[in-house]
Amino acid sequence: METISGGSQHEEPRGTNGSSETDAGGFGQTGVGGTPQGFARVSTDRDAACYNMSHKQRGHCVIFNHRHFDKQAERNGTDRDRDEAQTLFTNLGFQVTVHNDLTVEEVEEKLKDLALVDHSECDALAVVFMSHGEEDVLWGRDGTFNSDYLFENFKADQCPTLAGKPKLFFIQACRGTTLDAGTILQQDETDSCSQSCYKIPNSADFLECWSTIPGMCVTYSWRNNAKGSWFIQSLVEVLNQDSEHEDLLSMMTSVNRNLMLNFESNCPDDQEKHMKKQAAYIVSTLMRKVYFTKKISTGPRA
Repeated sequence: METISGGSQHEEPRGTNGSSETDAGGFGQTGVGGTPQGFARVSTDRDAACYNMSHKQRGHCVIFNHRHFDKQAERNGTDRDRDEAQTLFTNLGFQVTVHNDLTVEEVEEKLKDLALVDHSECDALAVVFMSHGEEDVLWGRDGTFNSDYLFENFKADQCPTLAGKPKLFFIQACRGTTLDAGTILQQDETDSCSQSCYKIPNSADFLECWSTIPGMCVTYSWRNNAKGSWFIQSLVEVLNQDSEHEDLLSMMTSVNRNLMLNFESNCPDDQEKHMKKQAAYIVSTLMRKVYFTKKISTGPRA
């Protein structure tokens, strides 16, 4: 059942006697470092159309690359994806860390540790996860974990130094075994803002870029043993080409176009897998545009 709201922009909850109830969110209580619980420091103007990308650092990028498994087939070609992604995000200004073939426990520990880092001087966070996957789960070296765990440590109430900042996730993994045969299209021949304090959802500012789609049609995610996955190839090509003048969400549309139009499986000896297609799946709670503006150099490092 839907909750019906009145016309006012802000409504206070009412008790059974009609009086206003106390907010149960803990706002106004003393928190860490002098910041009240339930609050995070503002890094971007309330009505800004673009995220503030002028902090001292671009931010951390962590790449989880899984090639070898205890009970799964080796993912040949993923090291090419890892190296291409590392170069891409380094060029975008991120401090890149790579982890290879971690167990589920190790993946979870690294994510927890990353959420505890002080991101106050960072523009954003990027996480690249490359592994086997199934519906709602991803594989570490020794088993699976719920894919939601990738994101939950970085919600605004869990990681306040990333509150109001873009949290970018790129996941190269299958989400099932369905194959997409595609549909041939025939062209129609007749065609020729500003407040210092404001409240946001804890789930705001996330961008999830999955290599393939979820749901009843969960699909196979294609990877070439020599060139790497179709999705990472498309991501690297588009962002290398357009990141100086396009916003990220627009670029991800171009990534999808590149993936959809320029890749098709070539398995003539296995007709079930021959001439199949793939679509990426982009989920966004971003409320501003993300531009990877160049960092101003402060001189050579010592």
